[in-house]
Amino acid sequence: MSDHATPPHLSDHGEHAVDESQTTPAARALFGWTTKPWIGKAVFWGLLAVSVFLIALEPIIEMMTPEGEHFRHAYFSIDGTTGFNGLWGFGAFTLVVLAGWPLGRLLRRSEDYYDDEEEPAGTEPHP
Repeated sequence: MSDHATPPHLSDHGEHAVDESQTTPAARALFGWTTKPWIGKAVFWGLLAVSVFLIALEPIIEMMTPEGEHFRHAYFSIDGTTGFNGLWGFGAFTLVVLAGWPLGRLLRRSEDYYDDEEEPAGTEPHP
């Protein structure tokens, strides 16, 4: 017998077993695909493929734009480059996510915050 006991709620692969006892048939029909183990990678690669396609399509659309019309409304030279908007958005999103870590540490309460109470909740202290 090994020292490591597998909890009963985990499958052999270390993934959480799907408990469908509280799931309605409508929810299972709409969101059942999200429980598949491969869906995360499929969504990632699908979004990457769409992003690369749209960035590759951008110069083609710019070449097809008639003379005198503007495909981009660039105010600076850098914001007229191919893929700038996508990279700017990704960088801004990354900055916001990374800024959330120190903010979370600053605002987070300690784990034993509620354990320090001497009296049960709802009772007033007596002298």
